[in-house]
Amino acid sequence: MSAPIVRNPFASAPPPQAIGGGGCSGGCGGGGPGRGYGEANSPTGPMLGKGSELARLWSMPESTGHADGVNCLAMVDDRVYSGGRDGNLFIWRGVQMPGGGFELVQDCPPIALQQSVTSLYYDAATKWLFCGLWNGEIQAYCKDPVVEDRLQGHRRSVSGITVHSGVVVSGSNDGTIRLWTRPTPQSRWQCHGQPLNNPSGAVTAVKVLGDALWVAAQNGITCFDLNTLQPKGTIPSNHQTTALVECQGFMLATFRNGDIKIFDATGNQTFLLPSRGEHTSNMTVELMMHPLENKPMILCGQQYGYVTAYDLPDFRPRGSWVCKQNSDNKAILDVKFGGLFITAGVHGDITVWQWGAQSSGPSGAAPSAASPFAPAGGGCGGQQAPSPFGGGGVGGFNGGCAGGGMAF
Repeated sequence: MSAPIVRNPFASAPPPQAIGGGGCSGGCGGGGPGRGYGEANSPTGPMLGKGSELARLWSMPESTGHADGVNCLAMVDDRVYSGGRDGNLFIWRGVQMPGGGFELVQDCPPIALQQSVTSLYYDAATKWLFCGLWNGEIQAYCKDPVVEDRLQGHRRSVSGITVHSGVVVSGSNDGTIRLWTRPTPQSRWQCHGQPLNNPSGAVTAVKVLGDALWVAAQNGITCFDLNTLQPKGTIPSNHQTTALVECQGFMLATFRNGDIKIFDATGNQTFLLPSRGEHTSNMTVELMMHPLENKPMILCGQQYGYVTAYDLPDFRPRGSWVCKQNSDNKAILDVKFGGLFITAGVHGDITVWQWGAQSSGPSGAAPSAASPFAPAGGGCGGQQAPSPFGGGGVGGFNGGCAGGGMAF
């Protein structure tokens, strides 16, 4: 492994003093001006303020945490990691306060990465944490055994990271995707072959669905065949694709103008929720389950601090709220416990929320659309290093598709 560059968060350290505390806890409402407050028939649902099913458990005091905007969040076992524009990686743990309150406290002093942290990804199977940086590098830490590495290759900020079959996949604002492998468990991470040039431009997110790597970008979505590492096709868009989420064998994509589209595994568009009401942007997105109704929801973080939640699969708007006024939401993290989730914004704000009981269910929301997960009618179906994902037949994306499918 390479020589230490910054402190490894998984290395042993003296027990630190708890840092932070205070803030808003114990029932501060969401709320906020505008956005059709209390309008049950709003296309983005009612505003969820005090007394609603959504409780604001805690808001980070301005004297605590990042000195600049928060770009990304990740769960590493029972800790929350936040990466910021200030070049710091913070590690938080949740603490129950006397009387039922809740707050996040720093688990240890922040780790200075010297560059804005633009993406985070933790692979629980291998216990590696990958931190994408503004300068194109990836700082990697392994929890067991405690080692670290620095992956160098991208020329601009690393915007998306995932791991598939032991291969690290990274996408960058330089318009390329790089694959990283280790010949042995003791080896350093090495770039596999040449970078993949993305036809749809600067990369914003990377996800794997079936035998395809989906790459969200400035000018649409491109899919690469994992067996050949060649692009299968591109779904063009006039608006930047901001996020990708795999759900029940479909790929959900959000766009900068507020649109949400769903595609099947072969690239056919099966559903469109157009920009509506005041939901006119998408900055980040998260899927989570409602703790009482056991119903999946999608949370769409937007500009100016707003979030809109929709029930799936019918996309019925559950409601909207404000995290911090005028602070664009950059990350939403499902804690996967008790309906808790965390939001983070460009003003450095971090807020803990919890879904709870509501006497009459979702307030009279606008009529729902048809399920986007129902089977769609009809449908249609340079030299590169060998794929590190192994052989196999090429599935899907064969032939041309009408109605929003992959264009070849």
